[in-house]
Amino acid sequence: MGTIGAPGAAASAAAGERPHARTADRSWQLNATALVIALTALGAILRFATLDVQSIWLDESATMILVHRGLSGLLSHLPASESAPPLYYVLIWAWTKVFGAGVLGFRSFSALVGTLTIPVMYLAGRRISPRVGLWAATLTAINPAMYYYSQEARAYALLIFFSAAALVLWQRALQEPSARRLALWSLASILALLTHYFAVFLFVPEAVILARRLGWRRVAIPGGAVVLVGLALVPLALRERADGKSNWIQGSSLISRLAQVPKQFLIGLYGPLEIYSTLAAGLLAAGAIVLLVRRGNAREKRLARDVAIVMVVALALPALLAVTHALDIFNGRNVMATWPPAAVLVAIGLGMTHAKRAGALLGAGICAIFLLVIYGIDITPGYQRDDWRGVAQTLQAPAADRVIVAPEHGSSPLYIYMPSSQNLTTPSTTTHEVAFVALRSQHTGHKPYPPSVPTSPPPGFRLLSVHRTEAFAVVRFRASGEAKVSVSSLRRMSGEPKADVFLQR
Repeated sequence: MGTIGAPGAAASAAAGERPHARTADRSWQLNATALVIALTALGAILRFATLDVQSIWLDESATMILVHRGLSGLLSHLPASESAPPLYYVLIWAWTKVFGAGVLGFRSFSALVGTLTIPVMYLAGRRISPRVGLWAATLTAINPAMYYYSQEARAYALLIFFSAAALVLWQRALQEPSARRLALWSLASILALLTHYFAVFLFVPEAVILARRLGWRRVAIPGGAVVLVGLALVPLALRERADGKSNWIQGSSLISRLAQVPKQFLIGLYGPLEIYSTLAAGLLAAGAIVLLVRRGNAREKRLARDVAIVMVVALALPALLAVTHALDIFNGRNVMATWPPAAVLVAIGLGMTHAKRAGALLGAGICAIFLLVIYGIDITPGYQRDDWRGVAQTLQAPAADRVIVAPEHGSSPLYIYMPSSQNLTTPSTTTHEVAFVALRSQHTGHKPYPPSVPTSPPPGFRLLSVHRTEAFAVVRFRASGEAKVSVSSLRRMSGEPKADVFLQR
């Protein structure tokens, strides 16, 4: 009798546990939702509260000048100005119609998109577990690179957002295939591709994995739609590539550009003690991967393997094109579409089931480094974007026309702060004053090199003032009356053969 009754008792106990288990699940979901909301709020505060700490720099000024042309002018001048598809520029044009075309108006779009990426990254990790999702959201909220691109009037924040959305929809299509989920993945991939050409390298491994798991026929239409959009963009890409706007990338060795990727993924473009902070954050992230390999369960490893394949292939394809010289435009900025799968991979190691305490310790260390890097950048002008705003404030409106000699392309960001300035089109001119502008030079692994300006005056001028900061230097020379200066001689004095020479009125 006892033997016969045991199964019934067990069934009764199991039945009694189900409501409790469901209640625990609901409680955990509510807690996770609250934490995601808190992380999103933290990310928003971090991004919006410091949105105007740094000056507009060269690339942002190109965006602003392009958008100020109006929609038709934007579209017609895009090939000559940029090396990217049009979606971001059309969206930012519409955004500034509502929120204004000032610095905050432009940057607030990226800040909003960067903030919205936080809950999307939670969903990317949520497929593995809520804990992994929370770590993915945490890394996104306070990562220095995500912080940087969320405060820049460029397309990268939007690229990362769409890439993260495509990753989520790809995961869902793998988990529970349906025509609707495949169509949504295709749409997110198309939007990412319309934002940046490098999104194609994320699409390729995702499409191949889907095709292998679900069959080529099911993926043909949604994947083919992305391919058709990519083919439609080819003429624009070729026009933008023809004038060599991206040739500057090849000025650095490919090895150094490859090495930039983990550094930029971890701590952003530049920062104080960046070698040490990169090594520390890299070791902690590597520790999370080791934990995953050693203690992850079969499901966690299987899902992590899919994400890792997408990440590795998305990085390897453009690197292979660069190595073979078929298309060498590989650099840390261009591969930012790969950041979401990289972050999810680390988050799996931090949040997996069998190493919660070890993962929490590693994650806390990574977060501490991230926050210290952001704080260090915000209080150290030498590690910030080029301070053209400070230059413009130093060069307040002159009593008469002033000739300014600035680094190559410097007239573009200065135009944002000094809209009355204009390029000097004649080989020489007469003026009462000449000013030379120099910026500090940033080099990976070193403190910024201080700016250097000439202190010997041009013929007919005398030294008026020298203003130096950690980020820039401005030297002014004044003539007793009007004196003639030539553009070529001023460029020789500056030490930059392609220096911009223009008039400030």
